[in-house]
Amino acid sequence: MTDFATLFPTAEPARQKLIAWWQARSRREQWLLGGLGLLLTALALISLVVLPLQRARAEALADIRTYEGLTARLRSAGTIGAQPATVQLAGPPAAILSTSAAPFGIVPVVQGDGADIRVTVGDAPYDALLRWIAAVEQGSRLRVTRMRLDRRPASGFVSAQLTVRA
Repeated sequence: MTDFATLFPTAEPARQKLIAWWQARSRREQWLLGGLGLLLTALALISLVVLPLQRARAEALADIRTYEGLTARLRSAGTIGAQPATVQLAGPPAAILSTSAAPFGIVPVVQGDGADIRVTVGDAPYDALLRWIAAVEQGSRLRVTRMRLDRRPASGFVSAQLTVRA
């Protein structure tokens, strides 16, 4: 077996001083210092290992509860595509965009009448906006090629700038 002095020759003088200091203590002091060392080790183990593990476990359980709740809400809401058969919309793009937005409670401002049409929506519920875009794309030849959403102060509301290609 390899000796400590052989493995760590530079630490040997400090080790010898520690041994001499320990032997100079009375039996009672040795027991008290050993108990103090045990107490400090237990405290360090609890604060550096056990408490962070418990905190991480609690956060993981909270995340699981959150995601389970979101999953249940998403399942109960159904899919966006579970709407009745779409009606094919015909006419000029500006008319298609305006008439298809009314059932969703959206008031679009349509600009341009070429290949790319700019559409601006002021305040609209986010889910209604997405359903309207899906209905336009399913029911006509129009496609949204670019979209910019900005969050509004009211919860769940957005303003949007769309580029629609005919």
